Amino acid sequence: MQSTNEELETSKEELQSMNEELSTVNAELSEKVASLSRAYSDLDNLMAGTGVATLFVDNQLCISRFTPSIVDVINLIPSDVGRPLGHTVTNLRGYDHLVEDVRKVLVDLAPIETGAESIDGRSYLLGIRPYRTLDKIVEGAVITFVEINRRKAG
Repeated sequence: MQSTNEELETSKEELQSMNEELSTVNAELSEKVASLSRAYSDLDNLMAGTGVATLFVDNQLCISRFTPSIVDVINLIPSDVGRPLGHTVTNLRGYDHLVEDVRKVLVDLAPIETGAESIDGRSYLLGIRPYRTLDKIVEGAVITFVEINRRKAG
């Protein structure tokens, strides 16, 4: 019984040590989650605060994310995430080759910049660039519309 008691005591100490390690790892993970959450909030506020209409698509040209101001250019709602870009309706006049231009950027990996005008008369500088991860892997494209009416008027 004394031998069993000693084994149980040893097991108890090992479990306490393991529990302390798990608590330390849990605290570190909680810190990282809080840091990632803060970075995500910063990014979300940056994207919303710039006023630049931005649309992210994956390699299959499905919508993965967009800024609130994109609705001035492309009729999108939150449930459109995951839908193909080709299934959207734009508010652009005379520019009907957005999907083809995005495909070209994904093949050539060279950005495209052009002008575009909305049906309500706003002028935009349209940019399409490859979306690269930190590891330089292309996982889609970033499409931006910068309204230039104010710049033209000034």
